This record gives sequence, C-alpha cells and structure tokens, in this order.
Amino acid sequence: MIKIKDYDKKQGKMSFVTDMSISLANAIRRSILEVPIMAIDEVEIVQNDSALFDEILAHRIGLVPIKTEKTNKEIKFKLKEVGPKMVYSTDLKPSVETDYKLPLTLLDNEQEIQLVAIARVGKGIEHIKYSPGLMHYMHNVDKDIVNFVMVDENGKVSYDEKELKEKCNEEQAEKIKKLKEVNELLVGLESWGQLEVKKMFTEAIDILDENLAELSKAIK
Repeated sequence: MIKIKDYDKKQGKMSFVTDMSISLANAIRRSILEVPIMAIDEVEIVQNDSALFDEILAHRIGLVPIKTEKTNKEIKFKLKEVGPKMVYSTDLKPSVETDYKLPLTLLDNEQEIQLVAIARVGKGIEHIKYSPGLMHYMHNVDKDIVNFVMVDENGKVSYDEKELKEKCNEEQAEKIKKLKEVNELLVGLESWGQLEVKKMFTEAIDILDENLAELSKAIK
C-alpha cells in the first residue's frame, strides 16, 4: 500500500505513507545509488583567472545536476565568461536543463574563464556526483512524540518511563501510552533534478527487482 501525501514535481519532492517493511524501504533507498544519471566527468580548463584552483573549479562543475534522458550517452559543455560577474551553472552551453542556478566562481574585472566539460552516464555507487537524489523514512508517528518512542521491526512500540515523566507534557504522555503498534512508514524522496522524482523511485525499484532476480539465479 502506498498513499501519496505530498508531491511537488517542480521542486522534485514527494512523500507517502506505506505499509512496506523497513528492510524493503532500506533496499529501495540503497538502490537509488544504482540509478544511472549524467554528470560532468572530464573538465579541460583552457583559462582560469578566478581565485579558485583548477581542481576546485572542476569539482564544483562535476556536482552540477544535468537533466538525464535514456538517449544521452555523452554531452560536451562549453563555458566562456569574462568578469566582473558571478559565473553560474546556467552559463554552461548547451543548457544543463535543470532549474538550479548554482554559483561556480566569481570573476573580478577583466578576469576570464574558459573550459570544456564532458558529461557521461554513471552511478552513485561509483561516485556521489552520480547520485540522483535521496530517500528517507521513519515510522508514521505524530511529530510531537516521535522522539520519545521506539518501534521494533514488528511494529511494537516501547518507551522510557523516566523520559516520559521528565520531558513530555500530559497530552504527549497520554498519546504515547495509547500507542501500541505502528505498522506504517512515512517515506520522503527528493530528486536533485537529473530525473523526475517519481521516475527516480520507480527506476530504483526496477533495479532492486533485477538485482534480486540475478541473486536468485546465482544461488540455484
């Protein structure tokens, strides 16, 4: 069961309530790092008059999110700017096609930057620059009591009596004592922009399914 709570396609965020197990949620979370996306992998700097070392500038460019399509294999970007100005990720040509305007470096009067960058497809398990986003989850417990209860793998709720008396008000204490089981997770997802957040989630599920199929073949 999955019940969508919030979904913002433009911001790349989604949250839902689900009855899936913690182990399954964690497996999907880890599988997100196996979803292939594009990131800048090679930078040739022709000129860099900015205060940043070439290595730092290349590192910053490598973390720029690039819209990823299945047809993409390699994209060459160019950057040529003259100060005074702040150089942003939106100055890369052609456009990276994401909504983020990320500062790369500051150019003073008559300072110049010129480079060529090549983006390739990769996975987050190889390098974090290929991470498409993140997934997090918690037991579906009211926010005002979530820090005072413990939920085991079977959904059974427990709490510390001493902490309950010292840190909780009467309303919180009563709510905690009535709570016996929690069998739902509140899951949140956020995409960095390379993929639409729902697509990132479904691709992670497909990858997990493929990995389990391969494991099943290997142990037969």
